[in-house]
Amino acid sequence: MTALIATALLLFASHGVLSAPGIRPALIGRFGRGGFQALHATASTATFVAFLRAYAAFDANRQLYAPLPGSGPMAVLLMPIAFFLVTARVMTPFGEAAALSPPHGIYSVTRHPGSIGLLIWAGLHLAATGDLKRVIFFATMGAIALFAIAKNEWVLRQGNEKGHRSFLESSSLIPFMALVSRGPHSAAAGIGWPIPAAAFLAYTAMLLLHPVLFGIDPLDWLP
Repeated sequence: MTALIATALLLFASHGVLSAPGIRPALIGRFGRGGFQALHATASTATFVAFLRAYAAFDANRQLYAPLPGSGPMAVLLMPIAFFLVTARVMTPFGEAAALSPPHGIYSVTRHPGSIGLLIWAGLHLAATGDLKRVIFFATMGAIALFAIAKNEWVLRQGNEKGHRSFLESSSLIPFMALVSRGPHSAAAGIGWPIPAAAFLAYTAMLLLHPVLFGIDPLDWLP
């Protein structure tokens, strides 16, 4: 229990501390952008591996709460959204915060696609599980996503650059809200077909491999 919580906190710190507004610019100034990215990748990977090892070794498990009614089917139906947002974030460069371009592609849907996708994934699994071990795991992932959203919102709103204000005004935190005024074609044109195709393939593969990798069939609620 101690090792799992300690590594969860270290994992959160590897994302939260290193990317904090006051720390990230100082580290980039000292090591350069490439050096900072290498440091961040090394720290986050090392702490994630330690977290996974502690998670695998944790055996004093107990149920904290019962899974919410209908949470299994809800996860299967809504997880494609999480896969789409994360896949689109990986396949669509954001650009530099100091010189933001108008929202394009997935950023026309939401300005934090990766973090919101991770948050949806964590929330759906928290609703569908309830045992201590997995609650700690998914709560940690959700906390990392929430921190990233809050931090990036703060950076955008504190920035004095004209691009920051324009980006905020023409994008939305809540997915798809910015499309109400502009229409869905504005995002679809920038996203293209490879991203949803890759997201669909990744989601299908996860449905098939989930029982093998995690011992749980997401479709076991089907008759």
